[in-house]
Amino acid sequence: IMSIQVQIEEMPGYLAANFIGVGTAEDAWRQFELIAEQCKRANKNKLLLNFTEYRADVFLHEKYLLVERATIFAHYGVRKIAGVDKLERLDPQKFEEIVALNPGINARGFTNVEDAEQWLLE
Repeated sequence: IMSIQVQIEEMPGYLAANFIGVGTAEDAWRQFELIAEQCKRANKNKLLLNFTEYRADVFLHEKYLLVERATIFAHYGVRKIAGVDKLERLDPQKFEEIVALNPGINARGFTNVEDAEQWLLE
């Protein structure tokens, strides 16, 4: 049963999307276009994706798909993405960051919003 909520908040300098609930990687990336459209409407080219309140088992191939789907943000003019997640779900090899560089998106993973925000705004 999918019960995913995405709370989108306009912050000074960036847009924040908080994923809340239980679901799959696919449930999460199905929200990407909506978030990208919101970035365009708000005229924000920086995005913070917060997955800390989202419960999902995400496997490596799904991470690849998740990052691949994130290329949609580039089509909407988003240039910098900070992803915040629980430490145990972040990839020590920085797999997501390497894949994200493909379409020209500057992406980085963090374990807290403060560090992510600081990097986004620098």
